[in-house]
Amino acid sequence: MVITRKISIYVYEDDKELKFQMYDKIREWSRYCRQAANMIVSHKFGMNGLVDCLKEDIKDKIYPSDVLKDERGMSEQNITYRVISSKFKGKMPSDIYSCLNQSIASTYKENIKEVLIGNRSIPNYKSDIPMPFSAKALSSLHWDEKDKRFYLTWFGIPMALYLGRDRSNNKSIIDKCISKEYKLCSSSMKLEKGKLTLYLCVDIPKKAVKLKEGKKLYAFLQVSTPIVYTVDVPYVESEDKTRVFEIGSAEEFFYRRRQIQEARKRLLKSCKYSAGGKGRKRKLQAVDRYEEYESSYVDTKLHTYSRELVNAAIRFECSEIVLVSQNEKEEKAKNEDMILRNWSYYGLVQKIEYKAKLAGIKIVKQ
Repeated sequence: MVITRKISIYVYEDDKELKFQMYDKIREWSRYCRQAANMIVSHKFGMNGLVDCLKEDIKDKIYPSDVLKDERGMSEQNITYRVISSKFKGKMPSDIYSCLNQSIASTYKENIKEVLIGNRSIPNYKSDIPMPFSAKALSSLHWDEKDKRFYLTWFGIPMALYLGRDRSNNKSIIDKCISKEYKLCSSSMKLEKGKLTLYLCVDIPKKAVKLKEGKKLYAFLQVSTPIVYTVDVPYVESEDKTRVFEIGSAEEFFYRRRQIQEARKRLLKSCKYSAGGKGRKRKLQAVDRYEEYESSYVDTKLHTYSRELVNAAIRFECSEIVLVSQNEKEEKAKNEDMILRNWSYYGLVQKIEYKAKLAGIKIVKQ
């Protein structure tokens, strides 16, 4: 299973002038990456429209052979690669626009039906688009015992990883990548607000967990208690309440989330009394600190709850986790804005599925 780790990264170079040139080169690649992405989407959409307007006997003559004056039988993905290669070759590494072409082609293929019937628009990529690259672009990955950090080379640019407190255990994962226990996959680099972020993709083999075939854990997701689960017997049919387990509570999740929202509202009201002088950024300086508080809190709690549920399934040796139907709860959430805003049901289900897949546990929705 492939997982993605978000890691801060920076150019490691003592010469300030050379370091500035490297950052300038990365910014230039990021701009070219945006141009190439929009060019690929526009070209694909334009060619779809052109082909649809032509008769069948003319399509073979014009598309794809005569568009690029090349041999007949060229794939559509190869055409867009040739288009961006002719414009960006030498301006940025070919590995970046090759991976970018594959990524956008895959996304475009999934969404083109929705675009054609008018349910969504053609994607427009902005300047903060991640720059994709293959695993071979990350070379010389190693741990320096003296400096206590990882170093690597990315397209000839020396870089260092900053793991911080490493609550996600990224050091252990990277160590296993170096020892070939885990496999590095195509990853991406993002330049946003002057900071570089590495989205490292790692292929992790499934853990060898002892499970009993046919044994089930029934999980009931609700507002009052995030997760209620039983083993072998569904919660609604269980008469022995001592075998009913709870994960989390409304006070811990629901009300704490509301507190963060209310605190942000109070800050917004008091912003008019804040000192000016730097425009909007100065006025909303305190509010900006709360921008990611809520999402970070929710994400952390959902990871905690889903991890506890999967660990329970492993402890009881259950090969399946059955998510009991939530139709009534979902209908109630649709009619009450406060619950809809604060429940995070779908995020919890996604995290349960992700962790269960790593352990080889099957997810069943009733």
